[in-house]
Amino acid sequence: MKRWELLEKVKDGKLTLAAATPALGVSYRQAQRLKAKALAQGVRGLSHGNRGRPPANKAQAELRQRVLALSQERYREFNDTHFCQELASGEGIVLGRETVRRWRREAGFRPKRRGRAPKHRRRRPRELAEGLMMLWDGSPHRWFGPEQPACCLMAAIDDATGKVLALRFVPHECAWAYLKLLEEVVTRWGVPASVYQDRSSTALGMGRG
Repeated sequence: MKRWELLEKVKDGKLTLAAATPALGVSYRQAQRLKAKALAQGVRGLSHGNRGRPPANKAQAELRQRVLALSQERYREFNDTHFCQELASGEGIVLGRETVRRWRREAGFRPKRRGRAPKHRRRRPRELAEGLMMLWDGSPHRWFGPEQPACCLMAAIDDATGKVLALRFVPHECAWAYLKLLEEVVTRWGVPASVYQDRSSTALGMGRG
């Protein structure tokens, strides 16, 4: 109504459009369009084009609630991708997968993951004769009770026979500890033909061969 009153003054010649533009709160070009609308449609031409329409955020909230209801009821067992496809083909709701994923996570729906079959691990056959392979590893633990600090038990075992070749307690697993263990094995039993170390981050460059 304020704009209508200003444009009425412009139409009657009591005010120039340039002078009324700051009060209209728009640019001069927009003021020209408003003047044309007012002349053609009257005061109704100045009402906002979205008048009477539901706000976009309200429509978005209603769509989200519908999607989450479908996710919980009809499509509970579907993962994000499959659910997104079913929304488009079965419900006529076309949304991006990322939007669907975000809405479901924010609502507390956990991702659906396929159960993977456990990997079959074949046991490695033992060596045929003593001295062909030495197994060694470190085991950190509170070996001397909960009141004492943890330490690491280093062990070397013959692969063929299971004989314990050397044991040593050290503060923690490290290259020095493995070298001291090797020194004791070599001194007591001789040099093993190969050494096997299972997934240790302490690398000594000693492989089989």
